[in-house]
Amino acid sequence: MQSVSTRKILSCLSLTLLLTGCGSQSADPDSAEGQRQAVFKQFLAHSEPMGGMLSGRLAFDGEVFASHASQLAELADAPWEHFPEPDQNNPQPNTALPEVWSDADGFAELITQYQAAVADLSLITAAGIDSPEQVTPAMQAVQQACKACHDGYRR
Repeated sequence: MQSVSTRKILSCLSLTLLLTGCGSQSADPDSAEGQRQAVFKQFLAHSEPMGGMLSGRLAFDGEVFASHASQLAELADAPWEHFPEPDQNNPQPNTALPEVWSDADGFAELITQYQAAVADLSLITAAGIDSPEQVTPAMQAVQQACKACHDGYRR
């Protein structure tokens, strides 16, 4: 059984991603913003079912959970190249805050933390999992890494 705080974290992250996340603004799919949104939508496509399994909204299936974790790990490097310096002549909507560029070291540190958390989750699931308790702390670390980046670097 999950603690109330675990359920709150999972619910808040899912709601945040759905309401403010990936693709809430229309962008040219060939632009950096559009490509970034496409990758973050893929993140959500894997994170949401895992969060659903841990919150009890979906039945827990260790193999399916592990598959999502593995696919999330494969994507962990993908969106970061799509953060070019902003161009005042580019009319594309952009949800990244200026701090992505003005605090590039802080942004890079949070990316590294996210990638490490996803790698840890994938490693844990690769050995096979039987229960949500085996992956809850690792999934919370992934979700907290997502939240930290959104809190500091996203509109």
